[in-house]
Amino acid sequence: MAKVVKGKDLMVFQKKGDDYSALASATNHTLSISAATMEASSKDSGKWGDSEAGRMEWEMGTENLFVQSDFDVLFAAMVAGEKLIVAFEVASNANSDTGKPEGGWAIGSGGYEGQVLITSLNANAPNGENATYTATFKGCGPLSLRKPSL
Repeated sequence: MAKVVKGKDLMVFQKKGDDYSALASATNHTLSISAATMEASSKDSGKWGDSEAGRMEWEMGTENLFVQSDFDVLFAAMVAGEKLIVAFEVASNANSDTGKPEGGWAIGSGGYEGQVLITSLNANAPNGENATYTATFKGCGPLSLRKPSL
């Protein structure tokens, strides 16, 4: 039977060189993939329309408790128009009893990866609550399946 993935174990990682690091204090992540459609109906189609897949697009989003150092890295990348490499994958060392491991989260051997631009970065500082931030990462090129390391 297939194992259901727990939402708390699925994370967004940023790749720097050969290393991946999870965004700190995340509360939610999203991955959205969409395809535009092109009209493909002809006189041969009859009364039912037909479509073909067109341009593919994707984006990732993150919601986090506000950690200044992480926000600053994303801010600098956004202002510079720097493309980042991000991955959406289960942490290989996720453990429901202990939370974040001492050495940080380690990326698993699968998931999805691609190059992105940060298209929005929002900080929220409500009175009487923890500060948070959200970021949206717009895919630049293909979203690929990550290959397991050999």
